[in-house]
Amino acid sequence: MTEIRKNEPTSKQTSQAQNATGVNQWVKYAFGIFMIAIYIGMGYLMFVNFFGWGDDFTWARYSLGALFVLYGFWRAYRQIKGIR
Repeated sequence: MTEIRKNEPTSKQTSQAQNATGVNQWVKYAFGIFMIAIYIGMGYLMFVNFFGWGDDFTWARYSLGALFVLYGFWRAYRQIKGIR
């Protein structure tokens, strides 16, 4: 009789794990691109005063806009290089 050890995955389990890993990688990649667009978009909206902040908060709008855009570019760099 052939004995199957408890810790060794069967071929069915191995193929399911490889398929799940491929799907997970695709979801992470798509989510990363989505978040890059969100950060750069928020920066743009801050620069054009989309939210109607008063003149007293101009410095805050530009600071937040620059921060969002820079962080969006940083995430894009990390996405391209594969850094987690």
